[in-house]
Amino acid sequence: MVFGKFGDMVKQARELQSNLKKIKEELERSKYEAESGGVKVVVSGSMEISDIQISPNVNLNKVNSIVKDAANQALKKAKDDASEKLKKATGGMSLPGLM
Repeated sequence: MVFGKFGDMVKQARELQSNLKKIKEELERSKYEAESGGVKVVVSGSMEISDIQISPNVNLNKVNSIVKDAANQALKKAKDDASEKLKKATGGMSLPGLM
């Protein structure tokens, strides 16, 4: 009986590992974008900036702040989506170090 429960736990751990791998691959393919003051930033699910578009109408004195704000908004979208997908995959169980 003890071995049966252990076997079930091992099976669940393998399924979780497989699900987490799928989520990671899905997130790496995902794109998240945000706009702020005429600047659009696109980031990947692996938290890398893949594109920045700046409108010609952007106030150049504020461009650093605007780009930072748009990048942070896009990264937050990516993190929130990753967090939600991991929460679903783990049944709400906290796994430190994953996010």
